[in-house]
Amino acid sequence: MNDPSQDTIVAPATAAGAAGLAVVRLSGPDAVAIAARLFRGADLSASKTHHAHHGWIVDATGERLDEVLALVLRAPHGYTGEDTVEFSCHGSPQVVDEIVAAALAAGARFAGPGEFTRRAFLNGKLDLCQAEAVADLIAAHGRAARRAALGQLQGRLSTRLREVRGVLLELLAEVEASVDFVEEGIEFFDRQRAPHKVADAAARLDALLATAADGQLLRSGIRVSLTGAPNVGKSSLFNRLLEEDRSIVTEHPGTTRDVVRETVRAGDLAFVFEDTAGLRDGASDPAEQLGIERSRRSHAQADIVLHVVDASRTLEPQETAWLAALDPTRALAVVNKIDLLAQPARTLEGAAAPGALLASLANGGGERLPIGLPCVAVSARTGEGIDRLLAALVHFGRARRGDLVGDEQIAIAQRHREALLRARAALVELESDAQSGEPAEILALSLRSAVAAIDEISGEGVTEEILERIFARFCIGK
Repeated sequence: MNDPSQDTIVAPATAAGAAGLAVVRLSGPDAVAIAARLFRGADLSASKTHHAHHGWIVDATGERLDEVLALVLRAPHGYTGEDTVEFSCHGSPQVVDEIVAAALAAGARFAGPGEFTRRAFLNGKLDLCQAEAVADLIAAHGRAARRAALGQLQGRLSTRLREVRGVLLELLAEVEASVDFVEEGIEFFDRQRAPHKVADAAARLDALLATAADGQLLRSGIRVSLTGAPNVGKSSLFNRLLEEDRSIVTEHPGTTRDVVRETVRAGDLAFVFEDTAGLRDGASDPAEQLGIERSRRSHAQADIVLHVVDASRTLEPQETAWLAALDPTRALAVVNKIDLLAQPARTLEGAAAPGALLASLANGGGERLPIGLPCVAVSARTGEGIDRLLAALVHFGRARRGDLVGDEQIAIAQRHREALLRARAALVELESDAQSGEPAEILALSLRSAVAAIDEISGEGVTEEILERIFARFCIGK
């Protein structure tokens, strides 16, 4: 049976669609030989590594397909660690398809998702943390996500893990030496000094675990749920934030029946805005009832809630109660439709102006609103105040995300978190066993468990099933 890892693979390395340029990548033991059969202009088989050649791609009949640059990367110096050839061609989908077809006809196999990066991992060019960072970098929404992914690609997380692993391996060596010399009564494991090393390793793991929530926010974006009564302008505000007509807007209540999501970049962050059905009691339409139920779920799961009210009318008692129940640390009141107010009311100055406007709309119930509830006045129709709203969201987002602005921050993924929790649990067991005087053989089991969990993150002890799951989320060609 042929080993798929020894096939020569081909795929477009650039996104589908018309563009000025595209790249088709070949990698594997026959990459240079196959490319040489397709290329006219130089003998690629005699090329040195990292040399580019101008020429033409031809098919099996000799027909010219496109004018290209061929970049030859000899093993182990290319991205995958294998012989690699990259054709830079014109970005016509037809041209790309015909070049790929010619390579397939010449003996290559079409690459699977992430197969180039998987080969880079298998050939020791990247560890698994760095390989995952490639996908994170491609999918990065916002500058903070890009910085975090680039830091992981450069080995920031791997370095931290190696430091912890080194401490644990040192302890394991002492424990195993004690096992080897148990009959002589010699114990190399210092039970007085070891707790300090274990505590240090545990603290390092805890510091990484503390970044899990930040990592989730950076990778998926900060969820912002728009809530409020029907016809307060949530969908209009949603469209204004997106700068396109994404949600249907009418004067009839209950237009929005499902949660509509879109991503918007602001500052160095990405926000996933969710336009939801208007909240109201007594809805009789089953579809609207389902929409309201989904709205409540969106609000509960959101990182930030934007509660929208209508500046042109007095708030209903239920709206005042909703506002009073908001958590000021994760919610923002948005007074919409200020374009409908008289000019003096719209030109209130000072930080308290939007809050004062909100309190006046509560018709005497302003004292029931939470003190310090952030408030922004806007007009979704004219765009007035939208810049202030986005600035407030960036401030909220940074608070929710944590302090990930610096270049030295790390944000672990869910897979990393699960493995680190297992390593942390093993250290707790180790501390307990050491204190109770358990023999060295028992201590060694906990240490091996902790090291194995860390190795799973870096890829040294990873299973084929985990690799399949990780690389399945990659795009083809990377």
